[in-house]
Amino acid sequence: MKTDASRNIFKRVLRLSSLLLIATSWTQAQVQAAQAAALESKFVKLYPGVYTAKEKALVAKFIADNRAIADRGPVDVQALIHGTLTNGTPGIAGTLPVTEAMVRYDNEKYDPENLVLNDAEYAKKLGYENLVAYPTFGADDDLIMAPYPLAARDTLLVSQLNHNIKVYKPIYPGDTLYTVISARDFLDITPPEGSYYRSVVIVNQASIYNQKGEKVDDAIFRVTESLKIYKDGLAPKNPGFQDIWEAPNWMSRPAHKYTDKDWEFIKSLWAKEKRQGATPRYREDVKVGDEPAWTVDGPIIESVMPTKPYGMGAGGSRTMKKEIMDPQIFKTMVRDEDTGIYHLPNQADYTPPVPDQKPEEAAGGFAPGAKDTGALDTKDIHKQTDTRAVLINYFGRDIALRNIDNWMGDHGTITDVRWGIMEPQTHAAYGKTVPASPLSEDFLAHAPSMKGKHINAHGLTTDLAIVKSYVYDKYVCDGEFYVDLAWWVESIDGYIWEAGGATVKLPSKSVN
Repeated sequence: MKTDASRNIFKRVLRLSSLLLIATSWTQAQVQAAQAAALESKFVKLYPGVYTAKEKALVAKFIADNRAIADRGPVDVQALIHGTLTNGTPGIAGTLPVTEAMVRYDNEKYDPENLVLNDAEYAKKLGYENLVAYPTFGADDDLIMAPYPLAARDTLLVSQLNHNIKVYKPIYPGDTLYTVISARDFLDITPPEGSYYRSVVIVNQASIYNQKGEKVDDAIFRVTESLKIYKDGLAPKNPGFQDIWEAPNWMSRPAHKYTDKDWEFIKSLWAKEKRQGATPRYREDVKVGDEPAWTVDGPIIESVMPTKPYGMGAGGSRTMKKEIMDPQIFKTMVRDEDTGIYHLPNQADYTPPVPDQKPEEAAGGFAPGAKDTGALDTKDIHKQTDTRAVLINYFGRDIALRNIDNWMGDHGTITDVRWGIMEPQTHAAYGKTVPASPLSEDFLAHAPSMKGKHINAHGLTTDLAIVKSYVYDKYVCDGEFYVDLAWWVESIDGYIWEAGGATVKLPSKSVN
């Protein structure tokens, strides 16, 4: 039985807890009020579809340029590849010669055990012309995406990258790729009651052709940009990256220090990885609800950097699976005291050298520096600091594709890749509120165990990439057999930092 004294203590604890909750709520309200007052004092309030003098002419041109792409109609692909297309044809984005060195560089870094990607003779036995490029090779977001007019905003907060690549034909070394913008539009989702942020969903669509005139890919890149405009006289002169770029404090998530127990767990996952390889995975053997074996990459020591127009990152650390799982090599490895991560005595071995890279590109990838007023160089967004770096979206995507490759085997084909980062819930968890895009796919909703869950972090260096996936549909289309999977990437702490989907074409026992 409780004594009077214990009851009194219990009541005092309850009273103190209530006071603490009230104080916390009051503090949060005060912070929010202070933030609102700061916005009101500096920035113009914006309304959907109502453009300020700073925006009006620039947005009109943006709309006209987008309409010109729509009015252009289909491009004469043969004229494009033979150089006879009319000069000034809108939407012609770029040309990329596909070198074997770059194909091997990406394939070996992300999926070194996959013979279709790394052994030309093996690939030819399966009916391919050569070793096959990664399915995301050559579909470049920096080449395809156009931002809201740069001079029409003073600050920029990006959220809800939600992308899709549909694959029609393999890409081989020796090909030349031609990127054509097929459509571009934007949707203003600024709250009707007005906001100090104008939020627009920009949708960019492109088709990619090879030198034969065959379409190899269709790509859709979606992004939500939330921008602010200073009141007259308050904008900084000659603004730099830090003046323009606004982002949640992703670095506030503590880095994980890897313990001996963690390494036993990581090694156990590597030991359970299963490659289907040369044994066909038939669609008859697949059931909705199947969960492919997890794959593990990392811990990630260095982020890849933008590589316009490759669409895959240059640099970036590779996994140390092979070395750590080899007892003899493991004995020679060095453990970082701060992170608990093992590496070879020469830590540079984490990052494979980029072939054909010019000296001036070695520090930050291939993307050219920004020149237009108000432009941002994406290398700055992912630059390594004294602590950690923010991972570019397609790093997680390309790591995740190894999970799909392992599961489908050498007779399967990835026909569609989807991925996304930085949902509204992700931003909200780090103190930034953005409206939800109605055009974004919720990838995790396809997996029953993940319904109601969301991406709750941004990928950072030193993170582990545990890729999990789930089969949520199988169907027949035009006589071909397809399977849809959802996938997501988790850190060792359980943070979800990227999610997506993939469609795979599988062989059938009913077809000889």
